[in-house]
Amino acid sequence: MTGYRAAIVGCGMIAGCYENLSTSEVYSHAKGYLRHRGFATLGFVDSDPARSELLAAKAGGKSFAGIEELLSGFHPDVVSVCVPDNLHFQTLEILMRSSCRPRLIFVEKPVCDTRKQLDMLLDYQERYSTPVVVNHSRRFDAMHSRIRSLLTAGDFGRPVRIHVDYYGGWRHLGVHVVDILQYFFNAPMEISGATYYCHSKYPDDPTLNVNATLAGAPVCFAGFPEACYQILDINIQCESGQIKLTDFGKRVEVLGKTVNAEQESVLVAVPGWSNAGMQSPMVKAIEVIAGYLEYGDRGVLEPYGLEQASMTMDTIWKGFEIYDARFE
Repeated sequence: MTGYRAAIVGCGMIAGCYENLSTSEVYSHAKGYLRHRGFATLGFVDSDPARSELLAAKAGGKSFAGIEELLSGFHPDVVSVCVPDNLHFQTLEILMRSSCRPRLIFVEKPVCDTRKQLDMLLDYQERYSTPVVVNHSRRFDAMHSRIRSLLTAGDFGRPVRIHVDYYGGWRHLGVHVVDILQYFFNAPMEISGATYYCHSKYPDDPTLNVNATLAGAPVCFAGFPEACYQILDINIQCESGQIKLTDFGKRVEVLGKTVNAEQESVLVAVPGWSNAGMQSPMVKAIEVIAGYLEYGDRGVLEPYGLEQASMTMDTIWKGFEIYDARFE
């Protein structure tokens, strides 16, 4: 498993332009590829050539003038799409329809803007045999997988209510929470209400207050202004326990129900969950990608592919439909 070529289109923060490549934590695509022994060479493209040249120099790779030059001159096995949200679809379309298309594409969330675009991507994936993996990063994290197992096993009983504090746009940031909650409970979320809370820095993507139902429990998404600070906290309250994910999932508290000396039902910390939190899911993502390149088993990509992203995006779009309907 050596000698694979990885390319990155869009050389901003998630690509690696700000990350310290010498530290142990990994959040960027460039650092993820560099840390994996299977990848030998990196290529970079950005609308600003100076930025791709800067990241290429930092990562020891090569900068290219455009996507077609990258594909024909570098022949990458995998391409990471790290451009702004509104450019995801057109970039994916170029990559998938090229005669020099890569073997796999790894795209940041949200995968695209509309259902029509997603249907076209699903068609391209089938027609050109180039699978797309979406970076819903929490799906690649071991701790989040443990929470899913805990909830689906029924150890905490049914969910009673779920509360989310978030910022940064219903589509751009809300997609993370919708995806992981639906992943936790292996069920779709039903949106019942959506109202404007504040604007975000992303075009046509306000931060909404959203009410929904998931696995029979009410879900409340409460928007927060990024001008104050960034926040992403999830509180899942079940019949026999509670799970708190704070600081974007970097801190996790798992509490189980017990009966104290006064015969009162109270919550106590569950053993084995101390110091739990999300740790460099990008490492796991690159391992999955390298495994596919080595063995060609599409099954390993299934939890992270377009089909799963489709269910997540359907919920996001439903929220916008309900919000927009208020003005008709």
